[in-house]
Amino acid sequence: MVSGSRRDPQRTYLLRGMVGLLALLVVVGLVSGGAYLYLRVRANPAANSPVKELRAEKVQPSVALATLAGTGDLDVVNRALTEEQLETAYATTLFSTQLSDREIVGSLLLVAKGYAGIGNTARALSCYGQASTIATLSPTLSDAGRAFSFMEIGGRFAEAADREDAIFNYDQAFSLAAHSPFIRDPLRADLVAELAEEYDNLGLSDKAQECRVLEADIRYSTDLREGSESTQAELPVANFLKGVPSSPPAMVTSYSERRVQAVAGLMEFLQDTPGGNDVPQELATEVTQALVNEDQARATSYEDELAAASSLVLRIGIAESRVDWLMIKYRIALGGYGLDLVPAWSDDVSGVEAELTAAREELHSIYGEQIETFGDSTAEDRAWFDVLRLEILQGRLGLYPEYPEQGLTSELMEVVERLKEAGDTSLHPEVVYEDGAPRFRLAWTE
Repeated sequence: MVSGSRRDPQRTYLLRGMVGLLALLVVVGLVSGGAYLYLRVRANPAANSPVKELRAEKVQPSVALATLAGTGDLDVVNRALTEEQLETAYATTLFSTQLSDREIVGSLLLVAKGYAGIGNTARALSCYGQASTIATLSPTLSDAGRAFSFMEIGGRFAEAADREDAIFNYDQAFSLAAHSPFIRDPLRADLVAELAEEYDNLGLSDKAQECRVLEADIRYSTDLREGSESTQAELPVANFLKGVPSSPPAMVTSYSERRVQAVAGLMEFLQDTPGGNDVPQELATEVTQALVNEDQARATSYEDELAAASSLVLRIGIAESRVDWLMIKYRIALGGYGLDLVPAWSDDVSGVEAELTAAREELHSIYGEQIETFGDSTAEDRAWFDVLRLEILQGRLGLYPEYPEQGLTSELMEVVERLKEAGDTSLHPEVVYEDGAPRFRLAWTE
């Protein structure tokens, strides 16, 4: 297998250069014999997670490939939606390493609206469910952002005649409006006023009345005049989860530039040959070779950089960069760009999944080392609260392929209990079971 193997961090730079050259020669030999497979579209794996709901055969390569050619994810999502390329927008959104959780929720709702418009209710409902999971577990969304997301998601479920999920999401929004200490009173009043109307539309008069009582109480007891000052602060998020910059070494940058150029050439061919599948062998070889060589360069570089990093923050940035690259590799292996770009990866999806899982596990370990330096037990728990929610969310979306759901969930519940004992008033996820299946919802400390 030509990709993803770990390297001994003690190897010399000379040896690394030789390995890179050998990889280049090996890939040329492999690709020249297998470029015919280049346009083979991957069959969809068993649909047991959002990632594996992807229909690779419906992804439009001429649009999807733009992210590999240097175009931002949000621009590609917007173009795909404009051109009604729903599967392309879905794949780009789900695998994005650039979009914020707020942007992912918004994009999923737009994709779902498109699916609903063409009568694909099942996919629309799935996208709504994914958006709801993100709103529940995201460590970076503000509570106000969560509440308005739940309102929108609840409305979409109601339009789809899914009464149960509509109520679930409206109830989530109410929990935030009623109990979050991090939503300003003017927004709380507006939220519960809108919720009252939505509950009325569903025939839930008791819930609607509860909202109206709360709205009256907020407006009576609070100065809601425009421009009035509020002392309410937003819930802090662990700084190291906000993205730690990591500059790639020159060797990786060089391979990345070659990949961008090769993919741009492929896109130009596809745009000039609408509907054509006969990509010239030379062009297929160039793209596959560029991707495999970049993967090998990154695998070597990440190991060496992690071994040499002078601080935990730098190690976090390097480990996050490795996960981001392996997300791209995983999407390629699943055919998520509409083409079989690297047949060796497509034929070994489980191997790529194992690489991504190992990288996430190592990142978890480095997060733990960083958290241990905090000194204050409550600060440590707050950081673990963010990390564990993030990892469970990635697992639920299929982006942490072999994640230990039960273990991470148990750890999260233990952290929540300690935070509650320490007087933390923020809303927290709890697990409820519906027909034997676990589901997270927000709860608060009484």
